[in-house]
Amino acid sequence: MRWPQVLLVNGPSSAGKTTLCRALQAAIAEPYLVVGFDDFIFLSAPRYYRGADTARQGEPDAFTRLGVEMAITSAPGEPTRVEARFGPVFRRLLDSMAPAVRALVDGGNPVIFDHVLHDEAMHQSCRRAFAGLDMLSVGVTCAVEILEQRERARGDRVIGRARGLAEVAHRFMAYDLTVDTGTMSPQDCVAAILAAIEAR
Repeated sequence: MRWPQVLLVNGPSSAGKTTLCRALQAAIAEPYLVVGFDDFIFLSAPRYYRGADTARQGEPDAFTRLGVEMAITSAPGEPTRVEARFGPVFRRLLDSMAPAVRALVDGGNPVIFDHVLHDEAMHQSCRRAFAGLDMLSVGVTCAVEILEQRERARGDRVIGRARGLAEVAHRFMAYDLTVDTGTMSPQDCVAAILAAIEAR
């Protein structure tokens, strides 16, 4: 089997990507690293994302304006939809994610990249960083109602974030395959990914 150097796993918040990526890592004998979007975010000082890891971010301040602010974009009476607005500190961090993954791969480490594409700039960063690599892309989907149930149960995401990202995360790229974590177990998703790798 020809193993990809990068397995790019992209989808909205609360879709079960991290669970899937860890299950995939455990199922593959190759020494894949799992690197996640949140791993990079949590490298920063909490003052830059203060409250973004709770059910509701509080009032913005000078630090969150540099980092990330969660803005409600839904109209009154609509289901809550939240958008992340990134300041310069976090934009630099976002721009560094894919190149950092590339550095790991160039060092001989295959990577499962647990990602959340928020905008075209992040997509282009991945496209540039992974040019020339053997990559398999996996889109992780899930019904928004299930995403919202998981979001409420977790308590570590601003309510409305999953809905906001469900409408955005898959706009930017075509995938080698898509899995639905609302209808498939992690084991079924892993099996589908392994079958796609074997069929290449």
